Amino acid sequence: MRVLISAYACEPGKGSEPEVGWQWALQMARFHEVTVLTRSNNQPAIEAGLAPLRGKQPLPTFIYHDESRFLRRIKKWPGFTQLYYIIWQSSARELVVRLHKACPFDLLHHVTFAGFRYPAAIWGHGVPCIWGPIGGIESVPIQLLPLSHPISLSIEIARTVHNLIQASPFQILPQRAAASTVVLASTPEMHRVLQRHGFKALLKPTIGLHVQNLPALPAFAPKGALKLLFVGKIITLKGVDLALRAAAASGTDATITLLGDGNYLSAARRLAARLGLGDRARFSGRPSREEVLKLYPQFDAFIFPSVHDTGGYAVIEAMSRGLPVICVDYGGPGLAVRENCGSKIPLGSRSAMVQGLAKAIRFYDHDRNKILEHGKAAQQTIINEYDWNRKGEHMNQIYQQAMAMAPHRRPRLQAAGDATGIGTTANFLHRFFSLKGMTVTLLVLLLIGSIEFLSLSRLKSQAREIVNDTLPGLSYAGSANAYLSDAYRTLLFIYTDDNSQRADIHNQMDSLAERTSTFLNKYQASIFSSDDRRNFDAVVSLRADYLKTRSDILALAGSGHRDEALSLFHHTLMPTQLKLKQAGEKLLTYNMNQGEQRGRAIMHICTLTQIAVAFIGVFIFIFGFFVGLSR
Repeated sequence: MRVLISAYACEPGKGSEPEVGWQWALQMARFHEVTVLTRSNNQPAIEAGLAPLRGKQPLPTFIYHDESRFLRRIKKWPGFTQLYYIIWQSSARELVVRLHKACPFDLLHHVTFAGFRYPAAIWGHGVPCIWGPIGGIESVPIQLLPLSHPISLSIEIARTVHNLIQASPFQILPQRAAASTVVLASTPEMHRVLQRHGFKALLKPTIGLHVQNLPALPAFAPKGALKLLFVGKIITLKGVDLALRAAAASGTDATITLLGDGNYLSAARRLAARLGLGDRARFSGRPSREEVLKLYPQFDAFIFPSVHDTGGYAVIEAMSRGLPVICVDYGGPGLAVRENCGSKIPLGSRSAMVQGLAKAIRFYDHDRNKILEHGKAAQQTIINEYDWNRKGEHMNQIYQQAMAMAPHRRPRLQAAGDATGIGTTANFLHRFFSLKGMTVTLLVLLLIGSIEFLSLSRLKSQAREIVNDTLPGLSYAGSANAYLSDAYRTLLFIYTDDNSQRADIHNQMDSLAERTSTFLNKYQASIFSSDDRRNFDAVVSLRADYLKTRSDILALAGSGHRDEALSLFHHTLMPTQLKLKQAGEKLLTYNMNQGEQRGRAIMHICTLTQIAVAFIGVFIFIFGFFVGLSR
């Protein structure tokens, strides 16, 4: 057959999606006359990869296509890769029309990108087309959202909302699946969603390996501290924090080495330090793929608690090297790790998953023979299920099935209305009302309302803290500071011989002491932080010492021992008074700083609210632009 494969990402030796595009192209060229449509940017790597294969096996023909230099420059901006990809697919579709008209293809196959959210150039050309394997429906559960990492949190929330919209009835996923002759799902989660929409999709992992020269496995169980390995981007969705917490909670001396980099690297280092892992957590940067393959035999088990990974090349590479895998039972890794190949932890709360991962670490630490047993099973699974040659043969069978299907048939289990539970009335209304527009409008209104509610709640909280804590603290601390010590009256008492004057001075000191105690008691009622409590306790302790010393001085002076009273005044009371004044000033300064910080917080909340509303406006514009392109 004449086959066109659309592989935007297609480069040998790169891993991830580029490797997927490259390998599917080579595999299907074994059986058919394959033309691959890819980016011009990939040409040097592809030509270098083809050179040693010429004359040894059938090879595909590559057609290189790219957008203008201006758009390629924009693509390098943060977050603009997806926009460039959508534009590329639009122009690629026009190119496919011209190629198909000049020399018709028998079948079209889209392989990369493998995300269901993006358009593809293969639909609507009048010949059978295969979409996938596709994935990307996996989202981080609410209880696992990275609340402590705002950048990752915003990305995950946007991704989850996008998935919910695009996978809803009448939206992108059902429309594109209906336009495909065969749909391949790369994860169980993607497969279930397609079935829920009424499509008979096939479950097929998109990634694979060549297994001809896999290394021999060790004959003896490892000894010493259990050596865990993580390979991948150091980002929140990979579950790096879960792995570190599990290592700390395992109660073992297991070490964990993390190979990779990403926007969570600094936070991960700080977390490891807080957990007290010390040298047991090792961050070793991002070595090349060849270097990583050489490192696998140095470790005992592979830990990869990713919470939404469609593929997981590092997982199958580790399995091919005989490492049992500790992972989450979700996405690509959950599909790859079969029974007795490792330990799969079900999705749950963060604490439950940490405990589950820690239990798996203890399991391999206490039973070293299981490392060998599960490692052998893992390698055999890769040989049976992930060998590229076997995957190519199976895909060829799918090609034959697609060709055998009549042009009017679709892999739909039921009619559109019946499959979604929506009848003809809903279909009639759908012609006049955009479900996407209504959904987005409601979500945007909900988002704006949530921002306003959270912003006002935070402002009220800050204002409450100022009213209940800062202002009383400043008032009472200032008043107490004015009457904390009265060395002048003490000295006057010592030098006064008249008993009536002494009694008057003593009454003044008692009155001031009582006022100070009143202010301090009021201040104590407005304490809401541990730092404030420590400052207050220091003042109270020093004041108690000061009052006791002053009482001793007054007793000595009253009994005629003026010299002893003066000595105690200069050597004890005055140093204590200095410390007391410093503690009082510290108490006042703390409240002034708190007031300043809370005032700034109120300004920041107002500013962030303005930015958020502006961002929503920009988002609405960009989202509408994407919707237009997607159509």
